[in-house]
Amino acid sequence: MASEPPSPAQLIGLGAGIVGFIIFGLVIGLLLDGVLDTSPLFVALGLGLGIVGAAGTLIVQFRAFMKD
Repeated sequence: MASEPPSPAQLIGLGAGIVGFIIFGLVIGLLLDGVLDTSPLFVALGLGLGIVGAAGTLIVQFRAFMKD
C-alpha cells in the first residue's frame, strides 16, 4: 500500500510525459508524410507509437507510485 500519494509535481510530470509522447509521434509522422508524400500513413503510425509510449510511461509510473 502506498504511504504517500504522488506529489502534484510528479502528476504534472506524468501528464507532460504522456502529452509529449503523443505530440512527438504526431509531429514526426507529419514531417515524414510531408517529405515522402504518404499521407496519412506515418501520422497514423506516429500516433499509434505515441499512444503505446504514453501507456508504457503510465504503467511504469503507476507501479512506482504504488511501491512507495
